[in-house]
Amino acid sequence: MNRACGWAAPRRHRSVWRRQVAQLLGVLSAASALGLAACGSSVDALPTPRTTSSPSPSVSASPTLDATDAAIIAAYDAYIAAVNQADAATSGTGAWNTPALSAAIVNPLLQQWQSELMQAEAQGIMVEGTIASQHPRVVSDTGSTAEVSDCEWDATVEYYKPQNGGSAEVVPNQPGGTQPGGDGLELEFTLVSGKWMASSTISLEVDNCAGF
Repeated sequence: MNRACGWAAPRRHRSVWRRQVAQLLGVLSAASALGLAACGSSVDALPTPRTTSSPSPSVSASPTLDATDAAIIAAYDAYIAAVNQADAATSGTGAWNTPALSAAIVNPLLQQWQSELMQAEAQGIMVEGTIASQHPRVVSDTGSTAEVSDCEWDATVEYYKPQNGGSAEVVPNQPGGTQPGGDGLELEFTLVSGKWMASSTISLEVDNCAGF
C-alpha cells in the first residue's frame, strides 16, 4: 500500500525529543515535497471501491412436451390403465370386453388383447398385479401415426390358475413372462377421429429395458 500518497495515515509517535524537532521539520518538509512531486497533486482522495453486480443466475425452464407429444403420452397412459383394468377383471368373466380397452386401443392390437384375455378366461387363468410405465417418450410422429418407447415394469404381475379345490397356483410361460422386471416396449399409435389410440406393438424385449 502506498502510504506517502495519502491512501493510509502513517502512525505517529508522541515521544519526540525537543532537540530533534528542528531537524525533523526539515526532513519532513523535504519528504513532503518529494511525496507531492511523486503523487502529482497535493491531495489524493482515497480510492473509491468499485461495486460490481454479480450476474443473476439464469434459470432454465424444465423441458416441456409440446401439445402433440403430450397428447400421445396421455394416450399411452390410457393404454396402460386399460390393460391393468382388463387384467384386474380376469378374476371374473368378460375381461376381454372391458370398456377401457376399446376406449384406448384399436385393431389390430385390440383384437390381440381380446383374444389373449379370452384364452385366459377359457383356461381359468387370472392375472394379479399391475404394469407400470417408467419413462415413455415419443420417438416418431408422422402426424397420423406415432411411436412411443418405454420400459414397462411388471414386477408385481403374476398369472394364477385355481387348482386343487380352488387354491391358486402360478401358471408359467404366460405373455410377458412370469419373472419380475422390466420389458422394453415400442408401441404404435394411430390418430383416429382426432384421438390417439394404441394400434400395434412394434417391438417387445422381455426382461430387457436397454435402450428403452
